[in-house]
Amino acid sequence: MGNATRNAFKIIATLSGALNIQDEHHTLQYKFSRSHTDELTISSNKITISGTRSQNPNFDDVFKNNKSEIYFQFIKSYVYYSITNGVIPEIQSIVCYDKTNTPVKNYTQSELRNLQPKRSAAVFQKIDKTQLQIIFKSTNEGIKHLYATTTLIRSLCSDDENDIFEKLWKSYNSIYRVRSAKSQEWECLEEMGSLMINTPTDYPLSTTHVSSLTKTDIIDATRWHAMLENKFITRMKISRREQEFSDFLTKYHDLRLIEIASETIDFKRNFWTAQALRTHSSAVIASRLGNATKNNIELVDVLCNCYMYYLRNKILHGEQADHSFRFIPFNKESTTLKFSSDLLFLVVCDLINNHTF
Repeated sequence: MGNATRNAFKIIATLSGALNIQDEHHTLQYKFSRSHTDELTISSNKITISGTRSQNPNFDDVFKNNKSEIYFQFIKSYVYYSITNGVIPEIQSIVCYDKTNTPVKNYTQSELRNLQPKRSAAVFQKIDKTQLQIIFKSTNEGIKHLYATTTLIRSLCSDDENDIFEKLWKSYNSIYRVRSAKSQEWECLEEMGSLMINTPTDYPLSTTHVSSLTKTDIIDATRWHAMLENKFITRMKISRREQEFSDFLTKYHDLRLIEIASETIDFKRNFWTAQALRTHSSAVIASRLGNATKNNIELVDVLCNCYMYYLRNKILHGEQADHSFRFIPFNKESTTLKFSSDLLFLVVCDLINNHTF
């Protein structure tokens, strides 16, 4: 297993179930080495990671401190196994071997904290397994995609809509932070919107998902007026409000967004002081209503990068009472969170599938 200058190790995790899959072998990079790599072998119900280190690994430190490269190799391997097979398996045991191939640490199932899925993980198989292998790289892109996939998996292990949306936003955040060179979050999201609109074929899952939505579906499942008030009144400088709102109303050509723009141009009483600008905006909207068609990627952009950003700020920044304090099920808050999460999950899948790193 080893050589004269480095210390070999091996970790074997036994998982619940026995899938009928072909064995896979992969090379895992790690950031502290340019000349050495680890090896991953996947079989029906086992994950095996092997490699060498300059010092003998302390496996208690590996699994309890959660900071070592060996630990991250283990996470990568579990994530890859789960997503490619559409399962979130329990780990029944983890056995660690030293350079003499002798077991030196054994974690039994009773000592482990396993994930408990609340919904089917079969949806993970929408992710291309070849593209998913970016998580095996030690680059910034590889690390950020790994973070995204861990929160993606965790989103299926919750039955609280607030928690699910929070985890999915973290997945999205991890990826758009490496897609955009901007420093401010709102700038990153604007750039993501441009990237989406310029490459609509990169988003087949999310555009198909929104293709059947109507204007009524969107209004019923969102707090659109609250988003507009937050964006153009609460947070916008007075000197920029009207022009920025006009630009937003007239930016898109999607039928549903044009219909919403027509209905919300006067979302706030006495909003307009520049009546000429309002008249111009209204004329543009009216001219598009007659022959507007669906533009699904525009709708994905607005929902993800405008509406969900508003929703994220309200929830994660403590700008409203926690979702758990809504005592009647299927209220507006849970509706808008589920509506957003269903789309955001697919957007993250599309982003993993279309990366070019």
